[in-house]
Amino acid sequence: MEEAQSLPAARRALDVVSSYWPLFAPNELAAMRQWLASLQHAQACEQMSDRLQESRGQLLCQLQSASAQGQPLHRLIPERILRSADHPFFASLEQGQTALAAPITAQLMSADLRRWQLIAAFLPQSPAGAAPPSIQSELRDPFHSGPLPWSDAGDRAQLLANFDSCQDWGLLSDRLGEFLCKHGIGENQGCVAYQFGGQGGVAELRPIRNFAAFDLTWLEGNEQRIARLEDNTRNLLHGYRAHNTLIWGPRGCGKSSVIRGLVTKYWSEGLRGIEVPYGSYQHLPELFDLVRGRRERFIAVLDNVSLERTDPATRTLSTVLEGGFETPPSNLVFYATSNFKDLVDRGGERPQGPPAMQADLAPKEIRSTDSQSKVRSGFDPQGFQRLDERRALDDRFALKVFIDLPTKSQYDRIVLAYAKRAGLEVVDEEFLQEFQSWRMRNNHDLVGGRTARDFILSCYPDHAR
Repeated sequence: MEEAQSLPAARRALDVVSSYWPLFAPNELAAMRQWLASLQHAQACEQMSDRLQESRGQLLCQLQSASAQGQPLHRLIPERILRSADHPFFASLEQGQTALAAPITAQLMSADLRRWQLIAAFLPQSPAGAAPPSIQSELRDPFHSGPLPWSDAGDRAQLLANFDSCQDWGLLSDRLGEFLCKHGIGENQGCVAYQFGGQGGVAELRPIRNFAAFDLTWLEGNEQRIARLEDNTRNLLHGYRAHNTLIWGPRGCGKSSVIRGLVTKYWSEGLRGIEVPYGSYQHLPELFDLVRGRRERFIAVLDNVSLERTDPATRTLSTVLEGGFETPPSNLVFYATSNFKDLVDRGGERPQGPPAMQADLAPKEIRSTDSQSKVRSGFDPQGFQRLDERRALDDRFALKVFIDLPTKSQYDRIVLAYAKRAGLEVVDEEFLQEFQSWRMRNNHDLVGGRTARDFILSCYPDHAR
């Protein structure tokens, strides 16, 4: 390393790097500065002073909650580096730049990694605290076994091992950049989905830590329709214009599962999901600023949409989707799910009579007391215009994909396939008869993927024992 490994150099490095890249809280930094000063004083006096012992105790006290694994304190710095989000190098990564595209920030990262390595060399080697007891979940889910595909545990362990063995942390900037590009930065790390909402008048994306992964191959009977959704999603990922899409069909047919399956399948290409609850529709114009310029591609999900004619959200959605002055971000597309092909409930509304300019042709007329005036009953001169307003939201979705329930034979295959995925050894005919009895007993009139899943979860404990 270019800088001499001396305590004065470590103290200067801490002051410099912590001024713009704060890995530690102010109280933690104060304890680290006190420790380095006491250590330098003890070396000058060539003795272990009470002051040094006191500083060490204060440092351990401040950092004991930070080392969840009870590991040596010098391992805290690589852990904090992997979780941080404040360095200029990270900002360039979020915008899709690489070390070649942003050489200045990459060089700064290398220099700062060396500074933190110098500081870590003088931290106490004893653990900051005992590891907390591990809590193992006893829930056995037959459909989600093993680590999720986007888990960063393996890559994180490998990178931390590199920090342990590398003599020059500055050489790890490229590997750090690759890790962050793959798994995300800061609080977004390891997240493939977010929930959009407003808190205190400020819109934000809240990471969903436990995303419900779904395998697209589990859906049967809608292959061509799902292929249309995949084509549109790939257009988004590859930089082409993607269409806002309405996915509609009967309940339990897999509309929401299709979207979860797309995120699960294409997460490694940068696809992320954003759940937009109904209560957050009013903040949707702010969503553009949150995603514009980011390297990821986003599907904003409007799930189970069904609006009344007088709901103000209809105009908000229509303007946000298309109709405002601001161009939507190229890395954002909206997918809505609904049981209805028409998103706004028109209550059977149909325009009565001819258009307004042809009112004289309308049937059912009665004469008023004024012989020159005619009042036509049952005719709304603005009926067509009102209908246009109802349909405006539907028109914002260029693609409308119908997801149907499976046929009887397809559904039998789904039930048996789910059983095999759950590891159940069953006799096909007996198991299908058992399913039909369970379905009727629990009043499941429509048979969709959700019903099959719930049946497997219901009988899994007895079969698994």
